[in-house]
Order: sequence, then structure tokens, then C-alpha cells
Amino acid sequence: MLSGVAHPPRSSERCEAKLDTSLDGMLVLYVGEQRISADIGGVEINVGVGSTPSKISFPDGWLFVAQPCDELKAFLKQHSQHDWIGKLEKNAVAIVVCCVAMLALTVGTFTHGIPWLTERVVAYLPVSASKIVEEQVLISLDEQLFEPSELTLSRQVKIRQRFERHLKDLGIEGEVRLLFRSSELGANAFALSHNTIIVLDDLVRLTETQQQLDGILLHELGHIEHQHVMKAIVRSSLLSLSVAVLTGESSGVIDNLTGIGVFVANNGQSQEAEREADRYASDAMWQLHGTNQPMVEMFELLESDAQHEAEIPAWLSTHPEITERIESLKSFQ
Repeated sequence: MLSGVAHPPRSSERCEAKLDTSLDGMLVLYVGEQRISADIGGVEINVGVGSTPSKISFPDGWLFVAQPCDELKAFLKQHSQHDWIGKLEKNAVAIVVCCVAMLALTVGTFTHGIPWLTERVVAYLPVSASKIVEEQVLISLDEQLFEPSELTLSRQVKIRQRFERHLKDLGIEGEVRLLFRSSELGANAFALSHNTIIVLDDLVRLTETQQQLDGILLHELGHIEHQHVMKAIVRSSLLSLSVAVLTGESSGVIDNLTGIGVFVANNGQSQEAEREADRYASDAMWQLHGTNQPMVEMFELLESDAQHEAEIPAWLSTHPEITERIESLKSFQ
């Protein structure tokens, strides 16, 4: 007789019970004066892992719960209900193999699975999605970071007309908006999610030639052509969702730690996007001007302009180091 606890159908009431396993092909559950019997083929047996109890469900809803013991193990073995999970739990080699497999699966998901899924999701997103994101982001930027441009209207028009000629020469179809803004962010330019490039006044003032500015604008065009912004948004969402699934919660310390983890992982992908945009701009510069030297000059100007700023680790930067980008551009010459 197996001793354990029984729960009546659809009830959490605990009743002392005994299970008779000696009858051929039959199980008999004794709960006080009650006797519940069933064919062994009609019961559902859930084998406990390690020291956790095993559960036997009867067809009429009764549930018998028993702690591990020699008699239970013999019964489970006799009826092909081997406690193989429990054996694995105590097997050091199996534990190590499972840990390595889980680690490889997790790393593979973040390094290959999420990037692959990101490409697929972005490819099937409607154009309206990138438009909506762009509109909302532009509103927020104008409210929080940007001021109207201080460049003369005539200078803005000249830059815009030159850029539009380049688009035509490159065979780029569709309108690409070029907007000018003033900001304390310094010499910079930004590509939004659909078809807009924002150029800050300080960047225009920093350039010494029109071709240097061409290189920056073509770099931002590369972000648009490769849909880098939408890919970053989808990738960040997938990373956050994956971390939430792995941790099982999204609050307190877990939130802070996973936020840093997602930030670092996403920045690695951002740096690759910057390299891809650099290659796109370099190819376009060769097609338009027969050289990418103005891009090298522009990066040298940006490097000189940023020397007063504190250095930060490469893994905290969304852009590769400027020296790396300069050397990469020189390799294309």
C-alpha cells in the first residue's frame, strides 16, 4: 500500500489516503470509507522530478499524490513510467550538457535568431508603419531637442537642391526630405524611419567643402535605404521581449539589468548599421565624385571637433570609433 494525500474531484481538500497497487491491472484508492478503483490504463501518471511528489489522476477526477519511495519507484518502473527526468537531475554530465546547450541556444538566439527575425519583420511591415513612427519622433524631437534652423533660407535651398540632384544621379526614386534644425547636440545629422534626414546647423558650419557635406548626407541616406531605424526599433522590441521571457519578470533590479543588457546588445547592431551606411555613402561618393576622400576629410573634422568631449568605451557608443571609420574608408580608395 502506498500512503499519500488524495484530492476529491474539483476540490483542493486534502484527505489521507492509501493506494493499492497489488492488483493485476487495477489501482484501488482508499479514502476513509470510500473505495475508488480504476483500470491502470485509464489513469494518468505524472512522475515527480527528483524529490517532488508523483501524481496519479483517476478518470472520475480523484487525484492521488505520493512522495518518492521504493514501492512507488518499483510500481512506476513496472508500468513503464520510468523516472528518467529524476535520473537526469542527478547526472552531472547531463546537467553540464544541458547547461551548455541552453547557453548555446540563448547566445544563438541573440546573435543570429533575433537579427534574422528582425529582417523578416521589417520586410513585411507596411510603409505606413515607418511613416507613423517618423511623424511621432519628429514631433518629439522638435518639442524637446530642436530649435528652428538659423541658416539662411537661401543656403538651405542650395543644399537641398544639390542633394536632390545627387538623388536623381543615383537613381533614387521617391522623395527624401532634407530638414534643417538648430540644437545643442553639436555637429550631427539624423535619419528618421521613413524618408527624412535632419541636418543640424553646426554640422553645416563645420564643413569646409560641399562634397564633405555630401558624404554625410549620403551616409544618412544609407540608413534610410537599408531601413536601419525600423530595424533598430524592431530589434530592440524583440530583445526586450526575449529578456522578459528568459527572466520571467520585468520589474525592479531585473528591469535595470536587462535594460543595460538590451542597450549594449542593440548598440553592437547599431555600430554595424553605421558601417553599412558608411559603405553605402562611400560607393555613392565614388559614383558621384570619383573619390570618397571628402568623407575622410569630414570625419577628420568631426574627430577634431569632438576632442574636447570625454571619451566613452566603444561598447557604449552607437557609432564605431572615428579612426576606425577613416581607416575603413581609406581601404576603399
